[in-house]
Amino acid sequence: MSDPEFLPYHHLHGAKTALHPELGPCFICEGRFLVESALEAGREGKLRVISLLCLANLEAEFAPRLPEGTRLLTASKAELSELLGFAFHRGVLCCVAVPPEPAEEVVLAARRLVVLPHVDNVENLGLLLRSAAALGMDAVVAGRGPSPFERRSLRVSMGAAWKLPVLQREDPGPVLEAWRSAHPDSEIVGAALTPSAQDARLWQPASHCALVLGPEAYGLDEAWLQRCDRTMAIPMAMGMDSLNVAAAGAILMFKMMA
Repeated sequence: MSDPEFLPYHHLHGAKTALHPELGPCFICEGRFLVESALEAGREGKLRVISLLCLANLEAEFAPRLPEGTRLLTASKAELSELLGFAFHRGVLCCVAVPPEPAEEVVLAARRLVVLPHVDNVENLGLLLRSAAALGMDAVVAGRGPSPFERRSLRVSMGAAWKLPVLQREDPGPVLEAWRSAHPDSEIVGAALTPSAQDARLWQPASHCALVLGPEAYGLDEAWLQRCDRTMAIPMAMGMDSLNVAAAGAILMFKMMA
């Protein structure tokens, strides 16, 4: 496996990013569903799929489905596991160039916006992106934390990172304020267990609404609460005090679908 095209797949266990020796930042899709979704986007010109790596017995199946310019790489199961750094059972992966970020104007035009100032857990980010795409959100602004194109985030999000406009900034605050200025009828709603929080079951989102979800450990800080017009809380039962941010986000995004 001396071909440099194998380098982005080298030792993926725990890897946060991948790098192609000539084409730069890239991401790796694992498993049939995610790979097929990336190949479809590649054939439509929405992604640049650099290479596909599969077991030799899958070559005939995938070769006719490759976008133009995509390299086909094959390996045995043992070679795959040695290359990746862990026992791999999914049979197929692909390497994709990280697409350009969406224009800020696209995000500012969103009617339904999700803002994630700081999500630490890569799988929570993936789940939130998957919910945002599935529930019809128009865009996501992410702050500090993992990239939407990290391997595990992509796997959990089922490719939502390239299906939905996602803008990542160290501080998403200025983008949110610009969005508010663009929509005088808008509201910014924070998910928080504050004394003044309203019952989310009674929430009727405004015509333009931004939902702000805080970090997993401590929620939205005071500066972010000050940006919000109001806060929403999901009532708990059985003595539970809160939901995982990804679960809470999905419930509140569902309320925003109308």
